[in-house]
Amino acid sequence: MPPIVEPPLFFLDYDGTLAPIVDDPTEAVPHAEAPALLRKLEARYPLWIVTGRDLKALSSFLDQPLNAIGLHGAQRGTIGKNVDGLMPDDAAQALRRLRQTVPSAEGLRVEDKDQSFAVHYRDAEDEAEVRDRLEHWLDALPEMLDAIWGKKVVELRPEGLTKGTAVRRIADEHPDRTPVYLGDDVTDEDAFSALQALDRDAVTIKVGGDDTRADYRLAGPDAVMAYLKRYV
Repeated sequence: MPPIVEPPLFFLDYDGTLAPIVDDPTEAVPHAEAPALLRKLEARYPLWIVTGRDLKALSSFLDQPLNAIGLHGAQRGTIGKNVDGLMPDDAAQALRRLRQTVPSAEGLRVEDKDQSFAVHYRDAEDEAEVRDRLEHWLDALPEMLDAIWGKKVVELRPEGLTKGTAVRRIADEHPDRTPVYLGDDVTDEDAFSALQALDRDAVTIKVGGDDTRADYRLAGPDAVMAYLKRYV
């Protein structure tokens, strides 16, 4: 079990961490214990949701005014309230152009996220063939964008805006607290690395069984709830 630290600064991914992974992202409701637990934690400690989702869309699942980072670092704000976009104009324009050229394939689904988007291929009958098609599509990716491959999904984001850069800025705003980051996806690895590079302790926790840079591991959302309850 990961350690309990005082005083903590919480960074919590959403999908796969606070909510079970589901085939349809529009049905990713939070773990049954998550809303009440988040209220208790947020009343005691600084807490940020850090997600690849658009924060406006996330408010349909979390109706609490929680601090949050969205679109892998391209948004910062409060769920259900004000959200600031941090995406450069040239990256936003490039993403709009790419959105019009997504290849078509059986079982491929595009998830629009404010100025960005993700392409899911979880439902493809031949996942390898669809991924090859997506890789070919991204051969000409503009240099101001990065392609991030996750769990049967590829997401596009501006170069230099990551979960890592976002949490580093927030951690610098709380120099007397110990960052505690929980996340399950490839994009959370940037955050693990950024926090491990701080000149103070940090607790980095991988949720799930994939390879990771994190120092600790939890099996899934049930284990996440059990760990977070130890702080309340």
